[in-house]
Amino acid sequence: MYTCSKCKKETQVLEAKFTRCQYCGCRELYKTRQPIAKEVSTD
Repeated sequence: MYTCSKCKKETQVLEAKFTRCQYCGCRELYKTRQPIAKEVSTD
């Protein structure tokens, strides 16, 4: 899943060569990350 930078809607990229938002046609897409907290050791 990718998030459009212009309309902020989530979209799927169908082809690797043609990367555009399905709703507004913007070419700036960001990969959405899962909300997983990471544990860091401070030792």
